[in-house]
Amino acid sequence: MQSKERRVYVNAKQVQFLNARQKRRSFVGGRGSGKSTVYGHVQYQRFNYLPRAKVFTAGLTYNQILTKTLPSAMDAWDALGLREYDKKTGLGHFVVGVKPPSDWLKPYQAPRNYENAITFLNGFTIEMLSMDRPDSNRGGNYDGGDCDESALLKEDQVNKVLMPMIRGNIYRFNHFMHQSFFDYTSSPWLPSGQWVFKTQELAQEEPDNYLYIESTAYDNVAVLGADYLSKLKKQMTKLEWDVEVMNKRLTKLPNSFYPAFNDERHLNFKTFSYDQDEETGLWTTGNSFYNSKQPIETSWDFNAAFTSMIVCQDRGNEYRIINELYIEEDTEVSKVDALTDLFIKEYENHLCKEVFIYGDRNGNNKSPGDTKTFYEKIMDRLRQKGWEPTLMVQGLDPDHLLKHIFINDMLSEKNKSWPVIRMDQNRCKWLPISITNSPIKPDYRKDKSSERLLIDQKRTTHLSDCFDNIIYRKFSHLANQAPETYQVYFLGRG
Repeated sequence: MQSKERRVYVNAKQVQFLNARQKRRSFVGGRGSGKSTVYGHVQYQRFNYLPRAKVFTAGLTYNQILTKTLPSAMDAWDALGLREYDKKTGLGHFVVGVKPPSDWLKPYQAPRNYENAITFLNGFTIEMLSMDRPDSNRGGNYDGGDCDESALLKEDQVNKVLMPMIRGNIYRFNHFMHQSFFDYTSSPWLPSGQWVFKTQELAQEEPDNYLYIESTAYDNVAVLGADYLSKLKKQMTKLEWDVEVMNKRLTKLPNSFYPAFNDERHLNFKTFSYDQDEETGLWTTGNSFYNSKQPIETSWDFNAAFTSMIVCQDRGNEYRIINELYIEEDTEVSKVDALTDLFIKEYENHLCKEVFIYGDRNGNNKSPGDTKTFYEKIMDRLRQKGWEPTLMVQGLDPDHLLKHIFINDMLSEKNKSWPVIRMDQNRCKWLPISITNSPIKPDYRKDKSSERLLIDQKRTTHLSDCFDNIIYRKFSHLANQAPETYQVYFLGRG
């Protein structure tokens, strides 16, 4: 009986990647460019060429792999004719998170347990590794590997943890895909992700060993459709469109208000907790960075076009920024009321209803025609929902130079008696971008001109102002001696 031919569409960039023979390849593509489809096809190739091999798929968090990487891969496998094993019928090609049927081939080096594994009937196995689950990536030998959204990982995590595990079994396989390592990512938003572009330099120096491909959604227009891209462009800001879809690169400011900020140090991605349902085998996620039984602290920034806040918790030696919330669209109520309602909804199940309110001193002002200040309205709305708010905003704003020096002193972590600042990288996407892209003027004021431009307001200085207002007002009493200074380089000055 002749096998039925399957026709599966891949675009030109995907074909180039899949037909390549280099063992080290990078696919840097914008949203909709087909990164996940390429990943799925790569695993299909390994399934065919490397039976009984064991490879890994790595991501920043296990949640990312479960919700983003795996569903897209399984969709690609379905198009290629691979089906998940059905216990009732005994038919299928692979199992996820469970031990495979006893009559299937086993990999040469089987996993110690299968809860993090995808196993195929010919013994080909994919282990899912994540940086937020140390138990999932302890050593081991692998015949190849992939890294999804690699720009979210630190370069050392890839070079010193993942790639050294690709080793051995050279006497068992004689195929160019054996001991290969591929990564797939969108263009990085933060400086720590810029390392992904190094493959481009290596590909220019050693084209036989390295492949680097950049792609945009327009390379995949036959799948997405021109109407979809046109609608998407209208829905997104120019910055989001340029970075997320058109794959344009961002650079860090040389004249930053926060020279001591380091996204590798101050962002924490290990904020998910995981539990597995014993009956279904499905994983559920929680938040290990946040404590529902402790008070919440908020910091607000009021602007007509963009009203925002950050949500924090004081954990003694660590000050945690657990969330960012904002209103940028017009609503039936005022933006202040809408943001208060958003906070109430987000934390309706929070057990400790104490909330401390920091922020812009302008919140003590009244809008024309109002009898209450912004903060009074916020506290009234919170009390109606059972919260106990305390206003922490008093006096005038601090001197710009003192604020600049103190905040950078705290970010530097040189004073070991001070708490360290950590941000939930999974929930605070725009705050670190706002901090990274906040310039400083020669008089040490923050350059807030971006707030007046027709650009994405999430990327401007608004959220960094929320950060300033709570960090300085809450912790500046710690500076009981002359703080250190930080050299700032101004463009165009000698």
